[in-house]
Amino acid sequence: MPGMESTAATSAEHPNSGLLRTCREAALRTREELDKLLSSKIPGYTSEDTSLVVFGSLARGEWASGSDLDWTYLIDGGANPDHLLIAQRIQQVLEENEATFPPPGPTGTFGKMAFSHDIIHQIGGQNDTNKNTTQRILLLLESCAIGKRTDAYERVILGVINRYLDEDNHLLTADSKSYRVPRFLLNDIVRFWRTMAVDFASKQRDRAGKGWGLRNAKLRMSRKLIFASGLLVCFSANLDPDLQTKISTDQKDGIKLTLLQHIRDYVRLTPLEILAKSMERYGVPQSIAKDLFDAYTEFLKVLSDDESRAALENLRSGDSREDPTFRQIRKISGVFEHALDYIFFENKQIAPLTRKYGVF
Repeated sequence: MPGMESTAATSAEHPNSGLLRTCREAALRTREELDKLLSSKIPGYTSEDTSLVVFGSLARGEWASGSDLDWTYLIDGGANPDHLLIAQRIQQVLEENEATFPPPGPTGTFGKMAFSHDIIHQIGGQNDTNKNTTQRILLLLESCAIGKRTDAYERVILGVINRYLDEDNHLLTADSKSYRVPRFLLNDIVRFWRTMAVDFASKQRDRAGKGWGLRNAKLRMSRKLIFASGLLVCFSANLDPDLQTKISTDQKDGIKLTLLQHIRDYVRLTPLEILAKSMERYGVPQSIAKDLFDAYTEFLKVLSDDESRAALENLRSGDSREDPTFRQIRKISGVFEHALDYIFFENKQIAPLTRKYGVF
């Protein structure tokens, strides 16, 4: 699961770091409460073949007042009629405790079963739906398994990473001195980001503008954070000096397994932790790190305030320029984006990879 005991994330100390810790601690408590509730109502709700996986703010360690519980009952095993019954029972228990665990959004992406075959094998092509893509990318970049049995969760994540690496003909550079950026994985992360941006407009139309302000704020901040962290995971394959020391050309399978484990270790971190680790490793100035974390903390502060969150949920796009809460979000997101611009376009190590892989 993502590292709640952040190491690199605490390297950028700033006045608002206390809120980040509070949200992480709240997420950890909520995960424990969720497991305790489900274990009491549905003994054995997880097994060797099944895992309950949560996404969103609960997985990212950003749990706050009003956060939704996005969950999936992940199946990695033979067909079993009990799977549907357990998934339905989980949904029923959570609905009975809606005040503590608010339900997922109305898109239908979460709150149901998901099957490993589609997530691992349907990458690209006509059968890779938006729902499937979303679950796959978020499984890597912002997920956490609940309960004591995480066998299925771990197998599926390793299976997804392995599937991405299988499509890259050459994992090493021509001189065999470093790993290449895993382009198939990177392209899917970029596609997911663009899909989120396009779907934002689609949801606005489908819902007649309802919830526009909150979705826009998340697209500017938490959704963009996920995208940025995904790029940095891919870039780390080429930039991480520790990884390059593990290269052995004696065994081809060993080359892939080393990179697979490297990526798995990275995505155990939350997106904020990935950003912090990368900024520290690649020499991003402390002032940029402070701006990024301060801005994100201010974003969480807005979402944690019931009045501000409600204002965003009820805001229509036509009123956004005059709305004080959204003007605050726009200011916060400007600082956040400026920090990301520096990391991806001005840092001497990251910028060349951004231009080569992130643009063309």
